[in-house]
Amino acid sequence: MQPQQPDAEVHVFSRNAGLVDGVPVTAPPFGDIQDVVIGILQQRAQQLGASTPAVITDDRYGGAIRLLVHPDGRTEAAG
Repeated sequence: MQPQQPDAEVHVFSRNAGLVDGVPVTAPPFGDIQDVVIGILQQRAQQLGASTPAVITDDRYGGAIRLLVHPDGRTEAAG
């Protein structure tokens, strides 16, 4: 059994900007930061060969959610 990996910490500031584990990320023009973040977390899941848990705080909506991002790019709410 693989050890539980820590949650990725994601903070979204706007449609174009956020942080993933403290590293700034930006969306391309006419892109959405959500797509960029999910892509980064999917790559992490693929490298680890296991779903990646993440806590996403989104200033646009004033809330936070915990997600699992699977290696195939699927996402699901995590409890």
